[in-house]
Amino acid sequence: MTMSARSANDQPLSMGLDTLKLYPGAVMQLQALTDGAHARHEVRYIGFVKDKSLLVTLPFLEGKGLWMQEGQTFVVRGFNGIYAYAITTQVIRARSHPFPYIHFSWPVKVECQVVRHSLRVAVSLPAKVTLSDVSPVAVTMLDLSVSGAMLDSPVELGAVGAHPNIEFAVDFEGRTMDLNLPTIIHNSSKKPDGSGFHVGIKFENVSQNDGLILFYFTHTQDQKTR
Repeated sequence: MTMSARSANDQPLSMGLDTLKLYPGAVMQLQALTDGAHARHEVRYIGFVKDKSLLVTLPFLEGKGLWMQEGQTFVVRGFNGIYAYAITTQVIRARSHPFPYIHFSWPVKVECQVVRHSLRVAVSLPAKVTLSDVSPVAVTMLDLSVSGAMLDSPVELGAVGAHPNIEFAVDFEGRTMDLNLPTIIHNSSKKPDGSGFHVGIKFENVSQNDGLILFYFTHTQDQKTR
């Protein structure tokens, strides 16, 4: 998905890198801006020197650092908890000491999109819900957003306000990503046919990495249905 894939109400924003307030260690996805380059590599944000350069860790593939050519253009994507952002930048230089990292050129602007917590896509994903010491319950996720989900459960999962954990997997750029998220039960109702319960949950304390995965998965699913 590109940042331009959006509905009429999802207008992108442009802002400076320093206004994103990223913290060192934040997960980013690095993709070469060349024909046929689809692979994304996970890197970590280190910091920046304003108007000079952006610093991130060197990407690795199968234990080997990727060769970075000076002047090569990349798109750096991430999620800061509010915005999904995309930065187009060029390699200034890769360094190996005191650890492998890269200097990228200072971006003129950062393209951002406010994450629509209300964007909810229909899915049919297996999941496991665990509440305190009770054995995990196998459920089916009926819809999913960055902020929560609706579950089809064979049993009642707990009272409204309870805090179960949910485990499920989504596809992210061709890779299976396992998520384990704390939640709070917002609503629970018995299904009309009596075969189980529909349970609405909200995710709590979602990390930037997990938020990025959820954002791209839900928006990719949304684009497939249009």
